[in-house]
Amino acid sequence: MKRLILLVTGIILLIPVSFISTFNGIPTTWDIDAIKRFHLPPSDSTVKVIYAPKAYYDSLPDHVIYKTFPVYVREYERPGYLDSLRNLEPEMVFQPENLKTTQDWIKAGEQVFHWPVAYRPVNNKVSHLSVDDFKASNGKISSAGEYAFSRYVVTEKGKVLMGTLSCSGCHTRILDSGEMIPGAQGNVFNNTGFVAAVKSGQIPFAVLQAGSRELNHAPWANIKAAPESAGEFADYIRAAPPGTMDRQGGGYLYPFAVPSLIGIKDIKYLDWTGLMKHNGPGDMMRYAAFNQGMDMLTSYDGFIPGGKNDNTELPRPAEWKHPFGYVGKKYTDAQLYALTQYIYSLEPPKNPNHFPEELIKKGRILFAKTGCVSCHTPPLYTNNKLTPANGFEPPKDHFKKYDIFNVSVETDSVSALYTRRGTGYYKIPSLRGVWYRSSFFHNGTLTTLEEVLDERRLHSSFVPSGFKPPHLKTMAVKGHPFGLELSEDDKKALIAFMKTL
Repeated sequence: MKRLILLVTGIILLIPVSFISTFNGIPTTWDIDAIKRFHLPPSDSTVKVIYAPKAYYDSLPDHVIYKTFPVYVREYERPGYLDSLRNLEPEMVFQPENLKTTQDWIKAGEQVFHWPVAYRPVNNKVSHLSVDDFKASNGKISSAGEYAFSRYVVTEKGKVLMGTLSCSGCHTRILDSGEMIPGAQGNVFNNTGFVAAVKSGQIPFAVLQAGSRELNHAPWANIKAAPESAGEFADYIRAAPPGTMDRQGGGYLYPFAVPSLIGIKDIKYLDWTGLMKHNGPGDMMRYAAFNQGMDMLTSYDGFIPGGKNDNTELPRPAEWKHPFGYVGKKYTDAQLYALTQYIYSLEPPKNPNHFPEELIKKGRILFAKTGCVSCHTPPLYTNNKLTPANGFEPPKDHFKKYDIFNVSVETDSVSALYTRRGTGYYKIPSLRGVWYRSSFFHNGTLTTLEEVLDERRLHSSFVPSGFKPPHLKTMAVKGHPFGLELSEDDKKALIAFMKTL
């Protein structure tokens, strides 16, 4: 009889799987055959990709998920808050044997969504964050004063940890109203402290440079993978606006716009480059596993980003550390399944936009008339296909394996062609919820729909409001020319319609 191994307060329990009926049907995350079907190949067909063996994955330590607590800025934190946390007993909140209903799994998945993977001790009596810390920063706090990038964790009585790098840290948005939207394109990261630590040398530059190489190097691509100075790296981090992130495998100086997870159950390809196919919970579980570190243990032409001996060998499972500094662990299949159920349950916020009905009607007609519907097809407002990057010719067999709309929109192709996430394609994104996004195009170069439809962005003298490499004063944002020829009145109508989606 198969048995499920649970780690409970240091005791290993062997529980018959049949005893826990809710586990029936949970996919296996690290199924190598499914992973190979799930991943698209690199744009360079000569690159050899080898995933960590299942035995290695299974031997990685598991996350044990405790209850977490909000982090407030100083002015909003009630007196004695941290002391009250220190007086609490640690509480394990993910116990799969107690999950009986769909709602149970969704609620448990929310705990996984908020679970941080990196920690540091909190020794001061009050929070170190203040409202002033955010005034010169890109970060956002909620109307209740909560800083959603971090969570407090109590793993033993009397000790409070500051946790970061949870799913929610990147996929939480604070609206202008102060409302917090889990799963949306994130905008909460306050980069001020990190930039200061980099510039002051608090984080040794050699560590930053080596970590950047591990995050970004692709052996077959002749592009820069790491900064040449601490100042350069600090300027790069500061240049990345809310809604973008320096994602591993994405390329130095080529951050990715953070995707919204709301409505992702309907989306057939994951990542901007369509790197991973999505046909159900098992694929979403694998996506989460890779993006929480397993891509760093994948071999790309012999280069293992998180490997030892000059990145050529897998480290011992108990010794692996992610370049971000945290100890490498894996989520259990049950935790990842719960996370998937939570993500699939996410709903968009109430749309506050109100436009005259005639304006919306005009915009809807223009949306169809200008051909937007070819790629952004209702009701999902995406045709769920891949579009080849400029300079990439899809192999003939790809047309049988993947959903390809064989027209390039001619946006910047570096992320699709010269990075570890590169497939030669960009997925056609959904326009649902564009009204609560502020980072457009795959590198987050534009921040508004008005800017997307501004023909001036095609010229070298343009200064984009989104990401621009700090060494450039101006930069053309080329590609996706659709709608640029419209009159200003027509653009207003088209934007009004899109903001209702």
